[in-house]
Amino acid sequence: MARRYEDPVHVRQDAPDGTPGTEPPSSFLWRGRLYVVRAVLGHWRERRAWWTESAARAVHGDDVAPRGASAPAAHDPASDPASGSAALSVRPTLADEREVWRVEAGCGRTAGLGVYDLCHDPDRAWSLVQVSD
Repeated sequence: MARRYEDPVHVRQDAPDGTPGTEPPSSFLWRGRLYVVRAVLGHWRERRAWWTESAARAVHGDDVAPRGASAPAAHDPASDPASGSAALSVRPTLADEREVWRVEAGCGRTAGLGVYDLCHDPDRAWSLVQVSD
C-alpha cells in the first residue's frame, strides 16, 4: 500500500568529493526520526506542476489577488497579463524538473524497512512524497 505525502525532510548525501547534491541520499530525517537508506531502488526526473504557479496563472488572467491586497498598477507592464511581457518571463528551464529518489530505508534495528520516494525540488527543498509498505 502506498501513501502520498508532501512533508518536508532533511536529507543527507555523502558525496566522496564533498560536493552536495551529487550522490543519492544516505539518510533522512522525517517527523523527528532518522531513516538510514539501505538501497537505492530508482532515480528519475519529472516535470513540476509549473502550470499551477502564480506566474502561469497570471498569464491567463486566473491569478486572483488575496482579499485586502491592492491591485497591480495599470501602468506596470510586468504585472499586466494582457501585455504579453509576463509570458516572456515564463520559460521552460531545467528548474521545471524535480529529481526523485526511490529508496529502501528503515529507522532502528527493530523497525522494518519501507520504500520512500524523496523529491528534490529546484529550489533546493527536499520532501517526502510517497511511502510504500
